[in-house]
Order: sequence, then C-alpha cells, then structure tokens
Amino acid sequence: MAPIMERDSGSRIEYEVFLSFRGSDSCQTFTDCLYEGMKGAGIRVFKDDDDLRAGQKIKEELPRAIQNSRIYMPILSRNYASSKWCLIELATMVEMASKSNGTKEILPIYLDVNSDDVKLKTPLYRDVFVQHETNFDADQVKVWRDALLEVEEIKRLNLKNYRGYRELIKVIIQEVLVKLNAKYKNLTEHLVEDHVQVDAIMKLLSVDFRGVRFMGIHGIGGIGKTTLAKVIYNKVSSCFDRCSFLENIREISRRSDGLVHLQKQLLSSILDLRFSSDTFIRDVDQGIDMIKKALCDKKMLIVLDDVDEKDQLEKLVGKSDWFENGSRVIITTRNTSIVTDRMETLEVDPPRYRHGGILSYEVKEMGFGQALQLFCRHSFRRDSPTEDYDSLSRQIVSALGKLPLAIEVIGSSLSGVSTDKASWEETLKKLQKVPPKKVQETLIISYEGLEPTQRKIFLDITCFFIKENKKYPIFIWSDHEYYPRDAIRVLLRSLIKIGDDNKFSMHDQVRDLGRHNVYEENCRFPGKRSRVWNPEEALNLLRNKQSLRSLRFLRGKGLNFVGNFKDHCELRWLSWHECPPNFTATNFCLVNLVVLDLSKSKITEDWIGWNQIKMAKKLKVLDLRSCNCLRSTPDLSNFASLETLILAWCSKLATIDRSIINLQNLSTLNMEGCNSLHELSEEVGSLKSLTELIMPKHSLLCKLPETIGNWQSLSSLSIKWNERISRLPHSIGVLAKIKHLSIEGCKGIKELPPSLGELESLIELDLSFSGVVNVPDSITNLRKLKFIRMGNTKIGKLPNAIGRLEMLEELHCIECQHLSDEIPCSIGELSHLRILDVSGTRIPGLPATMSHLPCLKQLELKECHELRQLPKLPSSLTSLTIDVYYYQITPDLTNLVNLEHLDLSFHRDSHGGTGKWKELLSLWKNLKSIHRLPSSLSTLKLTDITPLPQFSSFRNLSKLSVSSCLMTHFPALEHLENLRELSVEKSTSLVGMPDLSNLKNLEILHLSDLQELVEVQGMGELESLESLKITCCGSIEILPNLSKLGKLKHFNLECCSGLRCIEGLSGLRHLTHVTLKDCESLQGLPDLPRGAKLDTDWESP
Repeated sequence: MAPIMERDSGSRIEYEVFLSFRGSDSCQTFTDCLYEGMKGAGIRVFKDDDDLRAGQKIKEELPRAIQNSRIYMPILSRNYASSKWCLIELATMVEMASKSNGTKEILPIYLDVNSDDVKLKTPLYRDVFVQHETNFDADQVKVWRDALLEVEEIKRLNLKNYRGYRELIKVIIQEVLVKLNAKYKNLTEHLVEDHVQVDAIMKLLSVDFRGVRFMGIHGIGGIGKTTLAKVIYNKVSSCFDRCSFLENIREISRRSDGLVHLQKQLLSSILDLRFSSDTFIRDVDQGIDMIKKALCDKKMLIVLDDVDEKDQLEKLVGKSDWFENGSRVIITTRNTSIVTDRMETLEVDPPRYRHGGILSYEVKEMGFGQALQLFCRHSFRRDSPTEDYDSLSRQIVSALGKLPLAIEVIGSSLSGVSTDKASWEETLKKLQKVPPKKVQETLIISYEGLEPTQRKIFLDITCFFIKENKKYPIFIWSDHEYYPRDAIRVLLRSLIKIGDDNKFSMHDQVRDLGRHNVYEENCRFPGKRSRVWNPEEALNLLRNKQSLRSLRFLRGKGLNFVGNFKDHCELRWLSWHECPPNFTATNFCLVNLVVLDLSKSKITEDWIGWNQIKMAKKLKVLDLRSCNCLRSTPDLSNFASLETLILAWCSKLATIDRSIINLQNLSTLNMEGCNSLHELSEEVGSLKSLTELIMPKHSLLCKLPETIGNWQSLSSLSIKWNERISRLPHSIGVLAKIKHLSIEGCKGIKELPPSLGELESLIELDLSFSGVVNVPDSITNLRKLKFIRMGNTKIGKLPNAIGRLEMLEELHCIECQHLSDEIPCSIGELSHLRILDVSGTRIPGLPATMSHLPCLKQLELKECHELRQLPKLPSSLTSLTIDVYYYQITPDLTNLVNLEHLDLSFHRDSHGGTGKWKELLSLWKNLKSIHRLPSSLSTLKLTDITPLPQFSSFRNLSKLSVSSCLMTHFPALEHLENLRELSVEKSTSLVGMPDLSNLKNLEILHLSDLQELVEVQGMGELESLESLKITCCGSIEILPNLSKLGKLKHFNLECCSGLRCIEGLSGLRHLTHVTLKDCESLQGLPDLPRGAKLDTDWESP
C-alpha cells in the first residue's frame, strides 16, 4: 500500500482515522473520550498533540500520518483557527482528500462553533485570520482560509444537534465504522502495493470517463490478479452507486447451479439486498433478464474474479448496453483469450470504449525490491531483512522467481525461525535445486515442514475436501486422533484457506502440489497410493476388487456394491449418491463410519441396507438429501452419536420416526423442501442439543411440538410460508440463545405469545406477510433486538414502550395498511435506529420526538395517505422519501444538513379543495430555503411542487427530476457542474428551459409532456450527453445543430408534431439507436452515421 509510518525499525502501521484538534482548547476532554472510544471499537487512530508538534519530527511525522489515514477528523473548536499547526494539518487533509480518488474523506466535528464562524462571517475565526495575515505569508494564509471554507462545505457532525459528548461520540464511532466497512475488500496486512501496475490499471479504467468500460486483468496463477483487483476496488468503489465483488467464479460455475448462484449474488448487490440462496431465479436465462433490467439505472462497479470461460461473462454481465453510464466491470482471469478476443484498441486521451470491447492488462512480475519487501513482511514482519539475514533473504527471493504466491508461502514458513540460520540455509539449498518458475517444486518446502498428521490432513483436503464444509472432515480426522483443529491452524498459515462459508479452498498450484505428492507414491499403480481422486482410476480399483483394506474415504455415484465387504472396516466417509434400492453386499463393515451421504438415492425407510448401516455407532453425519422415496425417516435408534441430519428436499417425507428421540447430540436438522411433512413429533422437541433447525416452506405442518422449549441451544428458527401453523408454543420463551426468528408468510399465526419477550438473545424478528395483528408489549423486553420486519401484516399499532428496544437499528412496517395509530413518542429513545419505513401505512403523523434520533439515516413515507403532520426531522437523515396528500403538511427540510437523496411528491387532487391547496402552495414558499440543504445532496426528485427552489447552490447534484410542476420558466441551472441526469415532464405550461450549455457533464436529458415548450437553449453544447429523449413536446419546431454531441448513443423523438428538421447527426459515430415517431411535420429523415439503427413511422410526403 502507500508508504506506512514507522513507529520503530521493526514495526509499521496504517491509521484509519487522523484526529486534528487544538490541544490547549476545552475540546481536550472530548477528544480524549473520542480517542478512547474509537480505540475500544477497534479503530486505529492517530491523535496528534502539542508535544509532537513541538518536536523535531513534525515536518515528517504528521504529513506521513495524514497520508496513511483514511478518514480525517478536524475537531473545530473556538480556538482551532488560532493554531498554525491545526491550519497546516487542515490544509494537508484537504489536499490529500482531493487527490485520493475518493479513498480518503474528511469528517468535520463542530464543537461550540457554527457554520458562520467557519465561513469567517463572525469575529471568532475572522479576527484570528486578520492576525495571521500580519504574522505569516499571504499565500500561506490564503491556503489555510480556502481549506477552512472547503471543509465548511462538507457534511459534518455538530455537538449542538446532540444531547452531549457521549451521544455525539457514539454517532461518530458508528459513522466511522460504516465508512470503513462500506464497499471495502479486506487485504492482507503484509500487502506490498505495486504502484506502477495500479496506476496503469487506474488509467485504463478511467473512472472519470462517463461511458461504460470493461477491464480484463490476466496473468498466470499466483501472480496477484485478485489482489490487484481488490486494491483497485477499494480505491474507486466510493465513486459508484452499487458495487459487487464476485469471487471464485471458475470454481462456483462448475456446480450444477453455479451460474444461477452467482446471478443471485450479483442481483443482491445491484438491488442492495441481503444475499439469500432463496432469491428466486428459475434458470440462467431468467437470471440474465433480471440482471439486465436491474443494471439499467445504477452506476455499477462489478469485479468478476477468476473467470475461465466466455460464457460466464455472457451470463453475468452481458454487454455494455446493459449498464448505466459510468459503470465499470473488472475481470480477472488466467485465460488470456477471454479478454484478448474482445480487446479494445485505445485512442489517445481520452480513451474511448467501443461496444463489446474489453480493455486488457497483463499482470507483470514484481520488481526485485517489491518481492524482497513482500518476503520480509511475511518472514520478519518488517520491510527489510535484518543485517544477518540480508544476503540469505535476497538469495531466497531470487530463487523464488518473484511470484507472489511462492514468496508468501516460503516467507510465512520461515517466520519465527529467524534465530535458526541453518534452517534458512537449508531452505535456500532446496530452492536452488528447483527451477524458480516451477511453483509446485517451490511449495514443496512448506509441505515438508508439516508434521505427519498435518500432512495427512493437507493431502485429504487437496484430494477430497476442496469446497467441502470443514465441519464434516473434522469428524473423521478427530476419529483418527489427528488433532485437526491444531493442524488446520498450521495449514492456514500458508497452504489453505477457509472462506466465510466455512469451506476449504486453496490455490490451484497448492492443490496440485498435494496431488502430485500422492501421485509419486506410485506412478504406475493407483491402488498402491494412499489416495485416488480420479473417478476412472477409482472405479477400476473397485471393479477389479483390489484389496482396499485401508480404505477410509469412498465417494461414488450410482454404484452397486456386490460381494463380501468384510475387509473395509476402516471406512470413515461413504458418499454413495444415487445408490440403488436393491442392496446385495454382505458384511458391509461400517463400524468406524463417521459420515454417510446417500443423497438422491431411491431408498425407502424399509431399505434392507439400513440393517447393515445401523452398526455405524460412530456416525456423526447422515445426509439423505433428495431421497424422494422416503415417506418416513428410518429407525435412528442406533445413531446416538449423530450430530447432523439432512433431510432436505425429500419431497414425500411425511413423518419423522419417533426414534429421533435417541439423537440427543443432534445439533443440525435440515428439513428444507420437505413439503409433505405434516407433523413434527414431540420427540423432535426433545432434542436438547439442536442449534440449527431449517423448516420446510409451504409444508403440511399444522403445529410445532409443545416441547419446543427443550431446544435451549437453538440459535435460529425459521418457519416461512406455512399457512397451516396457527400459533407459536408458549414454551418458545425459554429459548434463551435464539438470535433469529422468522414466521414470514405464516398467515395462520394471528397472535404472538407473550413469552416472546423472554428471548433475551434475539437480534432479528421477521413477521412479514404473516397473519399477526398485534405485537405483544413484552417485545419491548428484547434489549438486543436490532431488526424488526412486519411489512404486509394487519398490525394496527406499535407498542407504546417501543423506545425500550435500545439496540433497534431497522424498523420496517411497509404496507401495514391497518397501522393507523400514532407512532409512540418513545420512538425518540431509539438511539441506534437507522431505518424507519412506514410507507403504505395509515399513520396520521410522526411524533415530535423524531428529532431525537441521532442515527436515523433513512425515512420512508411513501403513499401514507392519512399523513397530516410532520415534526422537525433529525439532522442525521441522508435519505427522505415522502408523498404529501394533505395541504396541512409543509415539510421543514432546513434542518437536514446531511440529506443526500430527496424524493418529494405532492398529490394536490387527493384531499381538500382548490383553495386549500392554494394555501398550501403559499406555505410551500418555505422551500425557497431549500438552498440551505447541504451541497452533498446528489439526488432530488420533486413532484407537483410550486414554486420550485433555486437549484444553483446544489453543486453536487447529479440527478434532478421535476414532474407536474406549474411554471412557465424553469429555474436557472448554472453551477451544476456535476449534474448527470435531468428529467422534466408533465409541466404543461412550461414555455422555456434555461440555458443548458454549462452542464458539461450531463449524460441524460429527458423532456416529456411539455406541450408549450418552444426551445431548449444550449442543448447542442452538451458534449457528454449520451441519451436524449424528447416526447410530446408539440410546440418545438426546430432543434439546435447536434453535431457537438460526440458521445450521444440514444436519440428518441416521439409525438413532437411541430418539429420540422433535425441536423448534425451524421457525424455522431457513437450513435447506435434513433427513434422518430409521430413527428408529422418532419420534412425528411436526418442523415445517420453508419451502423445506427433507425426506428420510425415517418413516410415521405
């Protein structure tokens, strides 16, 4: 990464927050508390002080600390501007943030100062600057003044908006954590950033270019493609509306449902939803259609990691015309043809993107200095070797061939043995005998450092357990007394990885290392090797009935075992998919079996094979997934050690055998898709060790067992879309460890038991689409509850003491059409509430205590037809959506200093007469003060509002939509340099638009249903325009010459009855689609560039 500040010769650190404050000011106590609070939250903070400033290292240490921090936090107090050091820091922060491409940002804190003070409109700071002008260089003072004024334009947190230091500090910490975690990929602490390669990719990516761009990063395995993609992702992700980083595409695509799974994951990112494998996508083709529709209005950053087939690109990201302007797609691949076959030829400044092309970049080898630095970070935890090991380190790096993977593995293996020089020399000797470019032979050194049992576990993973949940192999290794948890900890250092899904993964070269070692055990005879993973070789061994007395692991599909199997007593894992209903083997010795997988088999509960399987007293996992002939579970009495029972998608399974009561060690019971199941016996309710219970949707289950209270270890209970279950047992209240409870879609459940309030660990409660009509008051006892979803229910009111839910972050009541009572005043006590959605409810208003919500970011009041009054809203709001139906409501938006997205619609015909609405329009003149909203406002949608505010102060506005507003002239749009989209529609009296020529970055212009509009000044000067749509504007007779619209792609003219001619299209080489319909006055079709498609109903007169 960027140069990191050294604390000492052997330690480096990168800060996340840089605090700048006046040390002698009254803010010292606040700063100390803030500093300790952030440290306690795990945030790395640099806190300067006067002692450091007075020291000799000030010129070096502070700028480096600022450079290596991600968030700058100036604490502007009354005496802040009197310190030259504070102003130096402030100017440096502003400069660094402006050059960071969005990777660094400033979060100002106001203590006992206000906006006018910082703008130098009051004597507080203004008099100080007068004094500075006499003591310092005038140019330097101007830099300080400009920095101060620029900071004043940034969203800030002001102490006066909170109830004291403690509340403000909580908000600051939460804000920082959100900023640090959002759109960020974790990178190893030992990363050495290759600035040359990063800069080259950034130049090709060209985030400032407004078109769509595909970027391919390719190179051999282990050279650092994914790491480079993550570095780029972290640098630019803040510039996009949505981001998605899809990893391991090659591996996931190999699964039968792999591409659909990836489409679901991508769609979740596009729509900003929590990812769920239940997201409905029927097949790949439907997924393509859904992604294409979702992408069209969002500026996206998508990274596709490890693509190996072109088909994966087609199914996930298709073509560039799927995307919103400004979107970027980054592809990493070792298959060069994927990117070179569609390679784009770049023009000189600015680079252009041609439809269907992929810009290509080949990752280069690391320079020797970077390779040495990377090696030292892994082996010494510093940037350079110690003097005694300098020569050895250089020789080892040379022998490794500068491949990052090999350097990381060997460096990690030597970590901790820096006092044993002989080991280093021995390592070097081994490396020198191996050609540096052969990664397999390089990695063998790490393998040889493993203990015997660690080697066995490593080889098992490479041959059998890649993409397997670690939980299940651990069972068999534990049975062998291999001490797997300790071994896995060692393997994680340099050879394997465990993903968020708890599945094993590793680099292909590491996998091949293990398999090659097994192969060399006997190159000619597979039966004499310890492991056989090739299906053909394994099948031959079984067919030839070779002696397999030591067989521990067997995975087969559709096999029919015949004969005597008395010599296979060492078998621990049997995966026998699609086993036949006839069982002819004898002496099937399974006394040591730990994992049995019979998925997709045609067996029944009376299958004769159960008689021999029941001897598996050690069995931990029984997987009967998709055994569609099972009507009941078999007799499970003999499996007392069982911990995982998977019955998912057994479509005919109707009952659970009572013998399940013997499974007192069972922790996971998966019944997903068992839709014929009509009863859970009381014995199921006796499973005291159960931690995970997955229930079927749309099943025939009518009730839960009354003994549900015995599930005291349960952490998650999901009962979704079951209309037959009519209640939750009262005993549910004793489930002290449950964190997630969902009865989504359970229409039969009308009431919740009062004992629900005893679920002391509950974090998430989902009542959506259920039949619940009342929320018990006891719910307010759930002090850890963070998420409540009750949308589309008949709930009529919220508990009066809802404010006691002190940890609540999200409350979703969308389309609760029976919710008509006042929102309780205690809602103002929810200090962690971030999202409140009461759209589609009948609430008459919100309580005045709403202004007390310090963390509220999003407020949704869409289609609240009965809403008659709004209180002062909290200044923390960043997104507000509101429909106004009653003339009494005049939203006061002046307090919303952090607002970024505003969707405001007036429905003047809903209630009240014309006179009342005129009164409202008079009151609405308050909106003229809308310019007092922050310059950070980026999206503004106004419907049925008159008069419109002046827009010129919204310098960060990127999307502006105005609809159904009574006006003859549109307000001026000067200074809107960042405006990307402008839509004006259904304003029937509008005669003229302002001059648009200054909107140099405008990409989309839509004008619709403006029957009196005569002309659009400056439209011909919009050099960045890509989409121009003019419909139902009958008074426009002539358009300006459009020859300067060099980026125009789509041009749509419909129902413009007065339009006579169109000029300047022939030279627009990016123009691909032109629509001309119902323009009866048009004297002729315009000349179009080659390749442009014309859709028209025009006929020559």
